[in-house]
Amino acid sequence: MCLIALSVKKELDWKGKEAHFFTLVANRDEYHERPTTHLHWWKGDEILAGRDDLAGGTWLGFSKSGRFAALTNFKENTSKNFKLSRGLLVTDFLESNQSAKLYLEDLNGQDYAGFNLIVGDKNGLFYYCNRSEGIYLIPEGTHALGNLTLNNNTAKIDSVKIDLEELSLSEFRTQFALDMMKKEYGKLHEKSKEELKPKEGIEIPYRFIRSTIYGTRCTSVCRTLPNGDIKFCEQSYSEEGVEGKRKEFTFNIKPFDV
Repeated sequence: MCLIALSVKKELDWKGKEAHFFTLVANRDEYHERPTTHLHWWKGDEILAGRDDLAGGTWLGFSKSGRFAALTNFKENTSKNFKLSRGLLVTDFLESNQSAKLYLEDLNGQDYAGFNLIVGDKNGLFYYCNRSEGIYLIPEGTHALGNLTLNNNTAKIDSVKIDLEELSLSEFRTQFALDMMKKEYGKLHEKSKEELKPKEGIEIPYRFIRSTIYGTRCTSVCRTLPNGDIKFCEQSYSEEGVEGKRKEFTFNIKPFDV
């Protein structure tokens, strides 16, 4: 996962209680050869997410009870090998019973390569980067996260926030969100992983990446709604940004609100 844009809003839920709800759009950028399973229910139908079949984790997903997590890599130049996979952070949180804030407080971030992690439950969305200090409740408003820190002042981040704000001014349509995440595309001209390796330590400035070896593998569109519904769409892409499968799910978390 390399780019996330989200809009957070406080509204009354189905019981008349104030809660945080969000709309999120995200692009996952990865090598095309890395084996991946599209969005589906797994872990005994407890987690809704795509799956990284190489490391066994995921980059973004929900639990059946409405817990949420999303991850981006923090770009850094390092030759150090880390014993734990960052992709397991998402599934670990979704399977845990800890609150979002407590989960981050207990996390030993130094065991992992650089990452940004957003986790959420009924108390809101919380953000943590293991290459900076602090755990933050993400406030109401529009935010974006790439491969640096949350709301880092880059052209890529600033532009996607503006586009999401504009998208929020009219009735929400999933197709409009998918189209938004294909804007400001760029093509990589490297022909091999070896040629691309120097870019692994820097953030690629394109919102949507096209290439034969590395690029945007999927766009996710997620919405949590006051009636308890969660809507999750994943549009996959193959080499050069060619559209693949689209998977859409809607489920309701009211039965788990005890």
